[in-house]
Amino acid sequence: MKNGLRRLVEETSLAACGISVSDRVLVALSGGADSTALLLSMKELLASGGIGGLFAAHLNHGIRGERALHDQRFCERFCGDLEIPLAVEACDAPAFAKKNGMSLEQAARELRYDFLERARASFQADVVATAHHRDDQAETVLLHLLRGTGTGGLGGMKPRNGRIVRPLLQVGRDEILGFLSERDVPYCEDETNAENGALRNKIRNGLLPLLKAYNPNIVEALCKTAALCAADDAFLAHLAEEAEQASALPGGTLDRAKLSALPDSLKSRIVRERILALDGNVSEADISRVLALLAARSGTKIELAGGYSAWVSAKAVQIGAYPQAAGYEIPFERNGVTRTPRGTLLSERVETWRRPKDGTEAFLSLDSLPRELVVRSRREGDRFFPLGAPGSRKLSDVFTDRKIPVEQRDLPLLCAGNEVFYAAGLTISEKVKVTPDTREILHITFNRG
Repeated sequence: MKNGLRRLVEETSLAACGISVSDRVLVALSGGADSTALLLSMKELLASGGIGGLFAAHLNHGIRGERALHDQRFCERFCGDLEIPLAVEACDAPAFAKKNGMSLEQAARELRYDFLERARASFQADVVATAHHRDDQAETVLLHLLRGTGTGGLGGMKPRNGRIVRPLLQVGRDEILGFLSERDVPYCEDETNAENGALRNKIRNGLLPLLKAYNPNIVEALCKTAALCAADDAFLAHLAEEAEQASALPGGTLDRAKLSALPDSLKSRIVRERILALDGNVSEADISRVLALLAARSGTKIELAGGYSAWVSAKAVQIGAYPQAAGYEIPFERNGVTRTPRGTLLSERVETWRRPKDGTEAFLSLDSLPRELVVRSRREGDRFFPLGAPGSRKLSDVFTDRKIPVEQRDLPLLCAGNEVFYAAGLTISEKVKVTPDTREILHITFNRG
């Protein structure tokens, strides 16, 4: 670096973040020391060809009144002096928090990252760089530890998470302040950082200084713990991915027996990732409920957050949007075609009986069938006397005993009232089987298409 000035972001930091020389970077700029130093560092890298483009974005959260406006004007002047394009936006974080039942900290974070993504897309930047540094990492580890966590939480923040990159994660706060002092660069002070309303502030202002009395290098020790846990977590994630592939069944389901046999650490990770892929959020309670489902009776279904479900058949477990068939009821055509959302039934009178090829073909005694028949979707209270069974039972119990997967139970039913005479694709009722005394035989062919 010319003039002997230190560099804050080295090539190794860029590599850890997956930033290439052609990448266009958007810096999240608050005006504080950390983000100001980050923007200046990235400007120096841009000048030396270390990155392909540079932009900045500043969000006024509507929390600090005139002080926030002061910070906004500082960012505008600073970016103007550096000739860096800046996106600026204002929001009302307190109102958003109240409307959505969030803490102010949660609301501000959600609004900030939503704004940063829009700004990134507007500038056509490749990544969004935030100024999280080594001291922030130590705070994050303690924050997760206090709330209860595993190796994922103890691993702290990653250098890259999607499009979010953290080039300063290996840099200490003292180094950042020294970097700005050497260049005589001003920055803004956020007075709310001294307040202890948020848990992170309590950790920064109270717990970390207390821990330094036991270990002056506590920040470095916590970051070392984070690095070790992150490595372990990555290895466990790899094992879980391999185990998930080995347990996969057609249609996106998982083999129930194989999943059940896995160590708890692996199967809980598989379930966590399945839920995260759907909702972007996951609770320990939902993970525990899905794991308990592995030992449940076939056909059991539970509701998860976000409107999703988990359910099990004899062989499989599935997590996702439960297939809900729209209810329907259609008059049955004794001679012709009855079309339903789940397939068609072709009916005709025949002279002789033969053994059906499978459940998609049926021979019924027309003499035993009621006159008014419909083909419909299943309903609560349906009863069925399957061919060869000892008696009439709830249709749902028949499905369970025959290990019909939950997602395959919406079969067209030939019914009169709650009595099922033919479950298309499965079998007929004992009550309408063809006997030597049958005078008229009805042949039905079911086409699932």
